[in-house]
Amino acid sequence: MAKVLCTAAVLAVCLGVACAQPFAPGQGFLPSGNLRTSDFAGPYNISLLDTQYNEIKAGIAAKQNYSDLDIVHFLTNVECLEGQFDTWGTFGYGFLDNLTLGGPTPLGARAANLTEMTRPFMEEVALNEQGHALFTRQAGSTIPCPLVDFDGGFNAFMAAAFGLPEGTTVEDQFGSAYDPFLNDQNFVLSVLTLEELGATGNKGLAGLTGNPVLANGIAGLATSATAQATVQRMLLWQMRNFTVEPFGETVQQVFARVSALRDSLDGPQFDDQGIVNTDARTIAVPDSYVNIIPTDVRGITFSRTPQMNINILTLGNPDGVGVFFPNGLIGAISKPTGYNMTASGTDDFPSSPMVAFQESVEELGTIMDPLTAAGPYEVVGELDLTQSLTGPADNGTAATRGMVYTPSGSPNNANTSTVQVGTPGGQY
Repeated sequence: MAKVLCTAAVLAVCLGVACAQPFAPGQGFLPSGNLRTSDFAGPYNISLLDTQYNEIKAGIAAKQNYSDLDIVHFLTNVECLEGQFDTWGTFGYGFLDNLTLGGPTPLGARAANLTEMTRPFMEEVALNEQGHALFTRQAGSTIPCPLVDFDGGFNAFMAAAFGLPEGTTVEDQFGSAYDPFLNDQNFVLSVLTLEELGATGNKGLAGLTGNPVLANGIAGLATSATAQATVQRMLLWQMRNFTVEPFGETVQQVFARVSALRDSLDGPQFDDQGIVNTDARTIAVPDSYVNIIPTDVRGITFSRTPQMNINILTLGNPDGVGVFFPNGLIGAISKPTGYNMTASGTDDFPSSPMVAFQESVEELGTIMDPLTAAGPYEVVGELDLTQSLTGPADNGTAATRGMVYTPSGSPNNANTSTVQVGTPGGQY
């Protein structure tokens, strides 16, 4: 009895200390992403969740000393880019002043030539994106929308996607510039190019905010953006054989290039896919290879840090300037520094129950570890699904994401379990 009372007293003290400590500004929980806690039934073995483990460690590194308001300001920049592009292209006008707060009119802003095949869907997407910008304002953002460049941004991005030599423009190579507003396929492809940065970026931010109201809202941004991207992928799948001018390639081929470029600019991890996917190490549909919801083998969408997205949107400029943001982003989170770095996270669960504490960036130490690939070549669990097929594995290039024709593969009966479920004690 005395032993029980003593244990209870120790727990009460531990819990009291944990609960009594106020959250320091800009830190939040443990600190905003650190998972060094366990409940009474833990710690748990989560070693099989390689993709999520990698993303959390990258997210903790990305947090640095940034406050929740810094994160909201970062969101303002990217929502102004996405939302204004979608709104101008769909409706032919931009944000209301209450959303731009005096920000300049985007360069190259105009209406897209849309048909009824895409217009109703893109109108809903545009209004959703306006709502996302409204969220940042209602969450306390007071910075104006930055200057964004639609024509210059997409032409620079496409030049990089096609591997053109530095100084060679799309117009130089193909005879005319890329017009993201030209028609249904050009516009939806361009929208999706940005949309999935928002979807993965918002998911990556959800665990980095200390305020649970903001975290809930940002999680809503992520699910909304993912739903919008799904609609856009469905439209592109229906138009996959349409020609994208001025390249003379199909939607499927051009988006394969876009996907490969995005993946090459955010570190070595595998977190991007084309509108076709043959790789059974992820979710791959036999025969059709249709890929409307890009995920890992568990069916879980990917995450990116703010620094990863800045590196993509500025094509690796270390100053975070250029391409879509001619003058850079506004706010504390404005450079890609550390986009390929990780910090400690899930690797040292304490053995004592309910140990909750905060650590400053100084206590955590300098972030040194490089980001690693999200999984091994042989993904644990791929044979637990009934999807096994004969298509090639994705090697991160356009060639394996739909750039070249892939004959349909035949499903193999390979539903042989390889995963051993971990026990609460961390043993297999």
